[in-house]
Amino acid sequence: MRTLLLIAFLLFAPSNVITNDVTAEVVVMQINAKWNKHHNIDLKELKGCKVEFGWLEDQPRSLQSQVKTVPIVVIFKNGTPVKQWNADLSFTLEVNLSEIQSVVNTL
Repeated sequence: MRTLLLIAFLLFAPSNVITNDVTAEVVVMQINAKWNKHHNIDLKELKGCKVEFGWLEDQPRSLQSQVKTVPIVVIFKNGTPVKQWNADLSFTLEVNLSEIQSVVNTL
């Protein structure tokens, strides 16, 4: 699972961003499948972090094969995954924006 998170982060992390602000340290990433887009979580309202999104179908096969359910939301701090939420077999994610924001605030 850690490999999955690292691969996902490397796919989305900009290589030329070097800054000291919080948005460069804390990244909230969501991965979902296009067929499941109606279960996306709107993360635009999160504060104090950078929000990224990716379609599972656009990822390398090695990453796709490791994902069992979508959507997935992962919080990274300085490139290290610190919290992850996975959907259940209904392909819905049981997490609300305030819970994610609470984790971001503690980082």
